[in-house]
Amino acid sequence: MSLKNYKIVGLATLALGVVSTAQAGFVTTSNVAPVSTTIGIVNNNEFKSILAGYGVTEYTLGAKLGVDELGSVTYWYYGKEAGYNNVFTTGPLSYETGYSPTWQNYFAKPVLIGTVDDLWGNLSFRFCAYNGPGAPVGCVNNAQNDALGINSVQSIAYSVSGNTAWLFWDDSGAGPDDNHDDMIIKAVFTPKAVPEPATLGLFGLGLLGVWAGSRRRLRKA
Repeated sequence: MSLKNYKIVGLATLALGVVSTAQAGFVTTSNVAPVSTTIGIVNNNEFKSILAGYGVTEYTLGAKLGVDELGSVTYWYYGKEAGYNNVFTTGPLSYETGYSPTWQNYFAKPVLIGTVDDLWGNLSFRFCAYNGPGAPVGCVNNAQNDALGINSVQSIAYSVSGNTAWLFWDDSGAGPDDNHDDMIIKAVFTPKAVPEPATLGLFGLGLLGVWAGSRRRLRKA
């Protein structure tokens, strides 16, 4: 094999390695002032100790949430501490907490909201609060949240680790307390299926075999 062909095979092998080891997941971005701020979960968050058991001890305010590769996101509802009816909406999916009980804990058995497919980039969802039928207190969507930092009346906080993101809604019922326990959603990102490293390796070897066979046939000819 010529030096040129060795280089081609080497580059192809490197490319296969890069593809097979690529990672995907949630990311937070902040493009609007104030810049995002990450703080420890405040003491008056009713679920602080429970969240610590899941390894979640801080969250980020003043940011928006996205995914860095094409895939799907599945959402679960975990609980709330609020008198308002809080509603989470994304694509065709929607879930509302109802007004009572004012404290709801589903950490032992979270409620599946559903899955939204074919997502890439900033996600499209929003939280809304209602103090009565047809009486909204206010709504915040993911894009708007980029400008809502600490002490905002209503805002969403995020805690992200790889393919898992926690979404924390603060509905303004107690003012700008930043406790973000009025509706808690967990999201899990699943990237589109890609060939496994072993499959990619076999594919590369197959291409190399085809190339070698064609070289032998040319020499015989």
